[in-house]
Amino acid sequence: MLTPTGAEYHLSGAEAMTDAGRPVHIEDVAHQLALINRFHGATSRPYSVAEHSLLCCDIAARLGRSVHVQMAALWHDAHECVTQDVSSPAKRAVNAVACAGGGISAWTLFEATHAKRFRRALGLETVFVTARAALHHIDLTALATERRDLTAYDPTLNQPWAVLHDDDPAERIEPITWVRLDSPERAAMTWQDWRQAFLDRFHTLQHAMQQPQGQGGMA
Repeated sequence: MLTPTGAEYHLSGAEAMTDAGRPVHIEDVAHQLALINRFHGATSRPYSVAEHSLLCCDIAARLGRSVHVQMAALWHDAHECVTQDVSSPAKRAVNAVACAGGGISAWTLFEATHAKRFRRALGLETVFVTARAALHHIDLTALATERRDLTAYDPTLNQPWAVLHDDDPAERIEPITWVRLDSPERAAMTWQDWRQAFLDRFHTLQHAMQQPQGQGGMA
């Protein structure tokens, strides 16, 4: 595929086996994530993967997580600039079809391959392993907030979402209370605004990560 900066990213074939054939540029990531909508567009306003990623980064910061974890939260869906953002129900459906045909969980394998490439490009593999549980909870907290503010979900009409543990009060993932995604201020922002916000946050965190050790750690 041809990226916005003119690079060629190979999704399959021999070139996809090398890092050179899968170039990772922050400008491409920010640009494409700002144009890719979450929930397949089934939201009350355009809501991009870039905005979701920034929300996850904000949650990590509010939880007092290190700049490394904040960067991982910002970067956790970076690979979707080449794989697209596919909803969880669609991912499960693709995996089920592949398995029913005698294959493997095709989407999970395809996505994981490219996710690893993007994480390795920033040297974040260790952070994604050591902070896996924290990042997963941050992502789900963002999802709960997005469902509350941007979708037509009605608990009296719609099925509970198992991923958010709707049926278990002790484990239920609650949305954050310190932001509303349906605010006029957020709705007024353009995709270019979110692209720039993603770039600005990336460079701020990158600079912080380059400071002498002992000023943030990895937790």
